[in-house]
Amino acid sequence: MKRTILILLAFLMLTPAALCAQDTESLYKSWGIGFQAGVGGMVPTGSLCDNLKGCALFTGGLNAEYNRMRLKALVAYGQPSFKNENPYAISDDQGRNLQLNATANPTMLGVALQLGYTVWHHGRISVTPMAGLSWNRLSWDLNNIKYEQDDEGEERPLIDNVKATHESSFGWIASVDIDIKLHGKLVDNPFGDNQSHYTSSVRISPFVTYAKYSGFNPAAKGVCFGVTLTYAGFLRLFN
Repeated sequence: MKRTILILLAFLMLTPAALCAQDTESLYKSWGIGFQAGVGGMVPTGSLCDNLKGCALFTGGLNAEYNRMRLKALVAYGQPSFKNENPYAISDDQGRNLQLNATANPTMLGVALQLGYTVWHHGRISVTPMAGLSWNRLSWDLNNIKYEQDDEGEERPLIDNVKATHESSFGWIASVDIDIKLHGKLVDNPFGDNQSHYTSSVRISPFVTYAKYSGFNPAAKGVCFGVTLTYAGFLRLFN
């Protein structure tokens, strides 16, 4: 009798976990769509850090999933500070700068498209390595400088004109999405008559990306290391 009671207790304890695992696996076999939004930061290396400092990031994007595969499209915005005041190395025969940055912090806009696969899922935590392509654009203003003599006969730099400029980079990006589930619930399917499963998560994504700005003199290239912390909302569509 005692043995029978122990078997029943073990069955009652294991059954919910087994059902939960089964539900999780069934969810992974359906389509899903979602979004994410949050903040982060990055630091450059190589010759990139001779020209630019690290910066905070604001990021957002869309996700699509099927059978543990994840497709992610992200947009990131930041303003890294310049370390090099004359990135194009424009100077006259005397070595005087003929061009200087008019903007201390260029605007950086980044776009990334990544594909990944969820390799581990246990309880509320899942891990998804990602890899893909990235495009970045720096935009800022430049002062063109000329030198004129003052009343004392000394030459002083003057701003001749200001022009807008930009540099773009195309490279690769790799990251790992670590999702920590906050809650989940059944909701009405916006694309049909049946119900869907909505989950919300905190997503921590360390990443590394390669960038090269060929227009700088010399060209600036290297990898950037960073991490983002985002809120991820996801709608899993039942078959």
